[in-house]
Amino acid sequence: MSQIILFYPLTGLDVKEVTVFPPMALMALASSVTDRYSVRIIDQRFCRDWKREIRNEIGPETLCFGVSTMTGTQIRHASDAARFVRRINKDIPIVWGGVHPTLMPEQTAADPLVDVAVAGAGEKPFRSLVDCLAEKNPWTSIPQLAFKQGGAVRYLRDDARSGDVSHFSYESVDVEKYVYGSLLFGRRVRALPFISSVGCPHECAFCCQPMLSGRKWIRLSPVETYERVIRLVDRYKLEAVLFDDDEFFVNADRGMEIARLINGQFEWYVQTRMDDLSRVDLGELERCGLRVVQPGLETGSPRILELLKKKETVELYKTVNRRLAQTSIQAIYNFMMGFPGESIDELTATVDLALELMAENPRSRIAGFYVYVPYPGAALYDLAVQQGFQPPRSLGGWSAFSREHRATPWIQENKDLYETLFITSKFIDQTRLHALSEGKPFVRTVFNWLNDRYTQSWRSHSYEKTWDVRLLSALYRLNV
Repeated sequence: MSQIILFYPLTGLDVKEVTVFPPMALMALASSVTDRYSVRIIDQRFCRDWKREIRNEIGPETLCFGVSTMTGTQIRHASDAARFVRRINKDIPIVWGGVHPTLMPEQTAADPLVDVAVAGAGEKPFRSLVDCLAEKNPWTSIPQLAFKQGGAVRYLRDDARSGDVSHFSYESVDVEKYVYGSLLFGRRVRALPFISSVGCPHECAFCCQPMLSGRKWIRLSPVETYERVIRLVDRYKLEAVLFDDDEFFVNADRGMEIARLINGQFEWYVQTRMDDLSRVDLGELERCGLRVVQPGLETGSPRILELLKKKETVELYKTVNRRLAQTSIQAIYNFMMGFPGESIDELTATVDLALELMAENPRSRIAGFYVYVPYPGAALYDLAVQQGFQPPRSLGGWSAFSREHRATPWIQENKDLYETLFITSKFIDQTRLHALSEGKPFVRTVFNWLNDRYTQSWRSHSYEKTWDVRLLSALYRLNV
């Protein structure tokens, strides 16, 4: 039985050894309290009988039950878990944290299944809360907490957003469950995520990160980054590391120095921007072990790029893609669609850009075409509301708003088009999913057939919702 139980809900697209990464947010919380308290992390993605696990862990010494949730599917599963805890013991405080409670702390705290919502980086306020619960002291003056009091919701806002890069308690989870959780390298490799910086200074209008971080970028020094990550590599015998920073190359000199310290001792991956890649030495990064970059391009329309405040250009995308093609570094590109006011011609320009990038760079890949979601706190949110978006009035209403959603009013006329592009984008290159078909010739044949079929439909701008798209869409919904 544990003093603190932390629960990570299903995300809606959980394929073991493919898309399931360690619950880093909960591992950060664990690192802040394990010096004094016993902690049990229950990951619903690996735990079919999660109710039995919760029941076994709850006891007289349990101080709280915590859940971490992003906007979307996780909210529904987190609510199921919180409801179950209520039935077992209604006196155990239920604490919600993560991206969604940070974006909507007061609405989250108003829900009957929430006793406390933690906004922002949770390590310090969560530790303070747990100490107060253990010592039976008042906790209602702790910053970053939202809670019900006297028939109303109080939120103790803290806009300082100062802090450090978290430590992560890898030992609080069974690492071997996650160590093959990535297809980013195109094959099975022992890899784990590592975070060397948090936040992002850019102001992309579709992104909620400016609200989450206040556009601050907090980072470890190159030396500390290397020392922490090499310990992780040695401890778990890793072949690769996923730098899960929001934006790794904010400072090109820092990024290059980290690369030189790594010096090819392991392969590594980063999320970054194309303009940042234009300012670094890709050849040296390749020699130092960088194997995969994942920039968000979002659109092939210059007008939409301006709307999104990306401060990048389509020509820049093409130029950097050609430079990447001269290396062995694989580029995995993220795209979005369904922005307020986006025309079909502008969406077509995005499709054409994706095809052109893959044609000019055989190692480029498409992560997916995702539908724009109006996240609270993002600059584009107000425009979405003006265009008819009606924000949910309760926590549960946000469970439908993940990056695959198709509920915004301006896309309804072409809903099948967006669904078709979302589904087919997963199969539009021939290699990204091939690790799934390793040793399965029939599966490989099906993937190749889908790739050929969808590539032809993209080239001809024909997005009919055919029987195979309908089947794949139905299978996806079953998983969600």
